[in-house]
Amino acid sequence: MHAVCESCGAAVTTMRRVAVPRPAANADGRAPDRDEDQLDAVALITDRGIEHTRNEDAGAAGTVPAASGEQPPAIAAVVCDGVSTSAGGQNASRAASVAGVDAMLRALTASQDLTSVMMAGLSDAARAAAEAESSDESTSPSSCTYTAAVVVSSNADEVQIAIANVGDSRVYWLPDPPAQPRCLTVDDTLAQQLISAGIPADSPAVARGAHTLTRWFGADAEPPLFDESSVSTMTTADRGVLVLCSDGLHNYLPEAADIANVCHGLTPADAARALVDYALRAGGHDNITVIIVPIV
Repeated sequence: MHAVCESCGAAVTTMRRVAVPRPAANADGRAPDRDEDQLDAVALITDRGIEHTRNEDAGAAGTVPAASGEQPPAIAAVVCDGVSTSAGGQNASRAASVAGVDAMLRALTASQDLTSVMMAGLSDAARAAAEAESSDESTSPSSCTYTAAVVVSSNADEVQIAIANVGDSRVYWLPDPPAQPRCLTVDDTLAQQLISAGIPADSPAVARGAHTLTRWFGADAEPPLFDESSVSTMTTADRGVLVLCSDGLHNYLPEAADIANVCHGLTPADAARALVDYALRAGGHDNITVIIVPIV
């Protein structure tokens, strides 16, 4: 994939991108029950789970060379979760994940303002999800959640991390000890709204609203789909990993410390497999997608 100079048409930089699940990998045209890929040290894995008949999750990751050739490439990653009550949620999630990563990579070649980079990804992903085909025109349009991360080296000792979130997929930051792991996203759910309003997190009302989305992408999504409050940024000198995941994982491992315990001492690829396998052993009632981005 190339960015092209608008004046002369020449390729000005090379962008690389991978996505899971890869379509039509089986003879019957269905995606495999599990698919995984890797882009440099970034690991991606998605699994249908046990109870669902198809995988409506998707993930994508890409890199673009830094402005200074002496710095590591910038990284963009997205996890999307198809809304199970919509028709063809897998179409929205696959379209939005690829569109979001591609838009962020293009934006990174032109700007170091990470908020504008994330907004570009949100905008293109929202459009792609809204235009995705439904499986059945008589039911609700295809729709999905969207969670994205961008990592850019700011100097020899620090990296900038930007996060965008619409829905209930999450990003966790797992720095090397003694720094503490934490979740970087806030769910767009009824449960989170109740908690923010002061309702105890263990109340029945919060439990009932855990999977009721207040924001999502799709033709049926009501504006505003997102704003700058959907984006956050941080700078760190710590080593560690970012974990992007769908709720098929964090339903079983909601706390950052618990995710860190599963990942401890593992390579990104092995850590991603270990997290997915944990969710399967815990019940696997939903699709599971994990992307691990090492911060070195």
